[in-house]
Amino acid sequence: MRRPWLAPVAAAFTVAACSSAEVQAPDETDSTTLSLSTAIIPSPDGSMSLVYGGDDNPTLVLSAGFLRRSPVGEVAVPSRLSWSPDSRGFYVNDSGSASWSTFRLWSVNARVQAIESTAIRQGAIAELGRLNGCDSVPGADATTHGMGWSPDGARVYVLAEARRQTGACIWKDVDYIVVVADVETGRMVEIAQGQEARRRWPTLPWATVTAP
Repeated sequence: MRRPWLAPVAAAFTVAACSSAEVQAPDETDSTTLSLSTAIIPSPDGSMSLVYGGDDNPTLVLSAGFLRRSPVGEVAVPSRLSWSPDSRGFYVNDSGSASWSTFRLWSVNARVQAIESTAIRQGAIAELGRLNGCDSVPGADATTHGMGWSPDGARVYVLAEARRQTGACIWKDVDYIVVVADVETGRMVEIAQGQEARRRWPTLPWATVTAP
């Protein structure tokens, strides 16, 4: 685990008052496994690529040509990477598997640089904790997993799931949630719990989630 998750900040993670009809159905999102081999993963619009160094050098580099390359960072093996449909960002389920994962999100700026943001991951975990009556969630207690994008790439679907109990937060009410979040602002626009999330978004890759 690279960093502890922060306690919830109400102003930062306010859920928008919107109906489910306002939230686009998730797209069937492509993803690429990052494991032992090197890989080049082009963006949907073909303007740039992510270059992965493989097991010997598990780093990502964003490339828009030989003279336009910028480092993204190191990821664990195995992980899964997914570009947004609009090619304006991507996420990695770092060390992503059914048992453990850290959702990491990057946006690509005009200089073809990848900027990582933790707001959506923190907000999803904070909301899972709140639903279980917890003021904060120890970093080792929850896992997060990117599950897909809206068709326009403006929103991302993220799973937050209880995994273990190491502190005062007792997981007794809600095992997992899916949040739909605005990529640009980090604002959560919809939240569904457990089986309700499965019913609402049946096309999400639920095979990656441990059965409740």
